[in-house]
Amino acid sequence: MSSYHSNYVRPGSVIENRNRLWRVDRVEGDEVVATALGGTAADTHRFYSPIENISEGSLEPPNPSKIGNPQYQRLLLQAHQLSMLHGTAPLVSLQRSRVIPTEYQLTPVVMALDMPRVRMLLADDVGLGKTIEAGLITSELLARNRAERILIITPANLREQWKDAFNHFFHIDAQIISTRHRKAMEKELPPGANPWEHHSKLIASIDYAKQPSVRNQILEQDWDLCIIDEAHNAAKPHQTSADQTVDMQRWNVATDLADHAKHLLLLTATPHNGYSDSFASLLRMLDVGAVSGPQHEPYINRDVAKKHVVQRRRDDVKEWFKDDDQESPFPDRDQDEVYVRPTTYEKEVLDAVRTYGDTLLSTASSGSAHGQTLARWSIIHFLKRTLSSPEALRRSLSNRREKLEERLEEAEEDVIEEDAGITEEVARANALDNDTGEQYSEDEAGQRVERVVTGDKTAIEHELEVLEEVAEKAERVTKTRDSKLQELLKNTLRNRLNTDQRVIIFTKYTDTLEYLADQIAESGRYDDCDLFTLHGKLSEGQRRDRFSDFENSNRAILVSTDVISEGMNLQHACNQIIHYELPWNPNRLEQRNGRVDRYGQPKNVAYIRTMVVEDEMDAAILQTLVKKAEQIRSDYGFSPPYFGDDTGVLSIIEEQGLDVGIPQTTLDEFTQQTPDQGSSNAFDEDTLERIKSDSFYGHTEVNLQDVRDRLQETQERMGGENGLQRFVRSSLNLFGCPMEMNADSTYSVTVTDDRLLSGDVKREYEQVTFDARHAEEHQGVEMLDVAHPLVQRLIEVSKQTAFTDEDRNGRTAAQGSAEVNEDTAVYTILARYVAHTEPDPTIMEELVEVAIPLFGDEPLEMSEIDTITDSEAKPAGRAEQEIKADLQDALDHPQLEAAIDDRVSTRQSEIEAERTSMRERLESVSDSDWLEGIDDVTVGSTDLLAVTLYYPN
Repeated sequence: MSSYHSNYVRPGSVIENRNRLWRVDRVEGDEVVATALGGTAADTHRFYSPIENISEGSLEPPNPSKIGNPQYQRLLLQAHQLSMLHGTAPLVSLQRSRVIPTEYQLTPVVMALDMPRVRMLLADDVGLGKTIEAGLITSELLARNRAERILIITPANLREQWKDAFNHFFHIDAQIISTRHRKAMEKELPPGANPWEHHSKLIASIDYAKQPSVRNQILEQDWDLCIIDEAHNAAKPHQTSADQTVDMQRWNVATDLADHAKHLLLLTATPHNGYSDSFASLLRMLDVGAVSGPQHEPYINRDVAKKHVVQRRRDDVKEWFKDDDQESPFPDRDQDEVYVRPTTYEKEVLDAVRTYGDTLLSTASSGSAHGQTLARWSIIHFLKRTLSSPEALRRSLSNRREKLEERLEEAEEDVIEEDAGITEEVARANALDNDTGEQYSEDEAGQRVERVVTGDKTAIEHELEVLEEVAEKAERVTKTRDSKLQELLKNTLRNRLNTDQRVIIFTKYTDTLEYLADQIAESGRYDDCDLFTLHGKLSEGQRRDRFSDFENSNRAILVSTDVISEGMNLQHACNQIIHYELPWNPNRLEQRNGRVDRYGQPKNVAYIRTMVVEDEMDAAILQTLVKKAEQIRSDYGFSPPYFGDDTGVLSIIEEQGLDVGIPQTTLDEFTQQTPDQGSSNAFDEDTLERIKSDSFYGHTEVNLQDVRDRLQETQERMGGENGLQRFVRSSLNLFGCPMEMNADSTYSVTVTDDRLLSGDVKREYEQVTFDARHAEEHQGVEMLDVAHPLVQRLIEVSKQTAFTDEDRNGRTAAQGSAEVNEDTAVYTILARYVAHTEPDPTIMEELVEVAIPLFGDEPLEMSEIDTITDSEAKPAGRAEQEIKADLQDALDHPQLEAAIDDRVSTRQSEIEAERTSMRERLESVSDSDWLEGIDDVTVGSTDLLAVTLYYPN
């Protein structure tokens, strides 16, 4: 301990500094980390002792000349109970989140607490809750003051998901930063402020972070925790030799961030792409000594790695529930394809589009290799739009016609080459249904692909002629000649609505979405259904509102793009999906399916239907990718080992010797443009066996029943199952705020006292609940938990009121009771305990009670105290002056100090015994170094919080 620190500056003690009282959380050299008494985790500060005026502190004892009210005192005590770090809660994060985790989701948290530096790969299968696991770990680190500055790196299309999930489940407010968001962000910052420094919790896409200028700004900051989602995208691309050149931008920025952050979480459902060196690169990023040797030929130390990897397949968790005599929490999957035979008119259009593809390639042949590559990806784009819907094709042709006519006016004899701001990487991602990155949404990327122009004036004029021929044929595909639409309207959609009351139709394209919504409405077949649409043009608020309306409808159809498959959990709203077209990336298909076919789906069966046009392109994708992927999941229990934006779907099709109907080109020409960064033998048995042998499936043997028991005890100490609800009702009533029950058993709250309007507290709450399950199952219903802004504010203001408002004083009270035979004082002590864990001590707080007859010497037993405090309150029946004199006698009681010391010491022994039992049980089933010191408990400090006089009645 620094020479600047006196012996009273120690974890758990109370100090006075800057005219406030603080609880010392830990001491780091000359720095004291402390939390303001009566404050929240946000009131934690670091003090540099040599320049501070720190003195010993303590809470002023109750004033005997001020007689309080038992109701206000109960609120004061409940407020403290709800805000304390209880000694019986080894996982403190669960008190401050609205999740209902299963034991398998707690396993990563237990493993994380084993580590001074949390370095983990969370590789659970789709639908098992990796975001929740990461959030619990994050919340735990925040609650223990082991992390404050957090950076989340994710694909661009998942940024909003992370923001919503962390805010909704864990009350962690993380800001999205990107080229677009930064402009708005900087307007709200002080002049010259750096957003990377100003905001302590940020979310950025990996493609934004890898930009050199942005990367440097990120690395200038200190990050306590870095989370990298979809971490396989940041793995080192496969190398056959040390000198092979591959694109390392994502890998480089990811490794820099991993090295820069104290704690690191890597999340992916598909960590292995079939090459051990790429998989090992993720383990190498953890920096725990699990990988040695050269990057292209690594050696994995499995004994080291397994302590840092959590990888459970769905079958693993099913087996775990079975062994625990519980029913599987997963639905069965009823999955099938709906084959659609195109009409003559549609076949003519497909032939015309392929002929148009010949023209595109011919036009581009006079330009650069870059222009020719963009043309190849454009062909696939137009063909896929044709297979999606005639309206999607018509709009694409109109967009391209407009651009060609515009360029024709400017064209001379020279070759025009315009890439519309699109890169080969984005064009490829658009064609193969992968993440189009930071700069463009999927709709924007597709529109730009359509506006790529290469060729001279003559070539452009010829292309316009061919385009008009395609457009004429496309116009002939009316709704009655649209075979897929008619199949949907007459059979597939009707069958699904006969099975259940709500169904989601997925399409990649907003144009097809709008077309479907119009046709469903105009058909008159589904007038008994509510119809909703969700797409990227809507704001986050609009999306949430529409989805909530869909979820609450009795009978409804939702037509949506992938905007809701990107992380939203749909299982409580629906158990049926129709894929209106076949994605080329099976991972995208499974991502959609996993939104309804996942843990927590209340229905026994999830129904998946995929509409497939009987065309050579759809047939090749279905046979080569989708069916193979399903078979691998069935045989091996994991997703197929490839990622479309890395390996190139076309190379896999090529291996199977299939034709996808792409005009005037060969698959080889496409695959030459596709970097070989993943597995070229994605379905090879040797590859699959290698993945299986490299993986770390398991961790289902950890039994956390003891943790559940401790959490139950904590709930009881916080007032029981309905303790929070009683506190909220009473405190709202104290401040004159109406709380009314709604027809659906939720509540509406109106905040009428301006003292409560602080931070994120709103004036009106239309639907709130205390039931976490109800909030989880109903969009738009807010869960009132301990960390909710309104509850936090009620806790803070209730404490302040009890201490400062003479009319609502809660520190003293007097009442009659049939359970006492003589005048008795009950004292409530705020006791702080310290568990000497490593690397930082753990602070715990509890309210303990002592009772002594005013004119006696022997303290009462705890059972007697419980009987008294649980008894019905009666009038005190004493004059004011008599009560004040008795309060003074109670505070001066000669046995009080010894009684407090004895009770606090007894409780210390009880906590040690409880924690020793927990440690022994957990150590018997897992290697849990994190438990070291958890039962080495000392008393930090004590304060007399309140005193109540009970008179015989």
